[in-house]
Amino acid sequence: MAARLCVFALVSLIGTMSATELRRELIVWNVGQGQWVTFVEGGMCWHVDMGGEFAPWPEIQHLCRARENVVSLSHWDRDHISFAGAARTRLPHICLLNRPEGVSSVNKSRMIDALPHCTFHSPFAQWSDPAGKTANAKSWVVEWHHVLAPGDSPRGEEARWIWHLPLDQVTILVLGHHGSRTSTSPELLAHLPALREAVSSARFRRYGHPHVEVVEELRRAHVPLLRTEEWGTIHFAL
Repeated sequence: MAARLCVFALVSLIGTMSATELRRELIVWNVGQGQWVTFVEGGMCWHVDMGGEFAPWPEIQHLCRARENVVSLSHWDRDHISFAGAARTRLPHICLLNRPEGVSSVNKSRMIDALPHCTFHSPFAQWSDPAGKTANAKSWVVEWHHVLAPGDSPRGEEARWIWHLPLDQVTILVLGHHGSRTSTSPELLAHLPALREAVSSARFRRYGHPHVEVVEELRRAHVPLLRTEEWGTIHFAL
């Protein structure tokens, strides 16, 4: 009888929860050539990068303005951080979880350091190489809810972090460096046995991303490729 009452109470509680509180979603925003990935979970928006050529602010604010916003910035390239300054006023409940490694220009540093810092530890499985010789090589690579977002991490770094991150259950890959042939090596794909989709946040017609070699590697691995250039903002239920 007690067990039945517990089950009834749990079902009743779930029934009173809003769809917003139960929602878990991945969004790869259409920002042109750049990256802005958002995980939505209950009252939180977790942002991996905030950059690109343009930002769909009405959609982003509608989804995240009333939520707590946590930001992880992979590296200093503008196409990954360009909207972080504007986000401070457009998304008022915001904090910075991961600051890019290394040093950058005064203007970029001021923009990023104006974000209040989070007071909790990262929930992501993550990797960064502070000894990397370029901004790309220092990229924060994050895995969360079986989604992998490697920033602009190059193939030489991939060969290192594939041994340090939980990749065997990754189902969605946001292509490194927007699909440049300097990232997404066959070795990385071999370490993603559960991969079922790849996403390129880029513009092939202007920048040549995703590169034809990467597209061919994905085809050989039987991994479908979605492009924000063709589909616009892409939503995944997680």
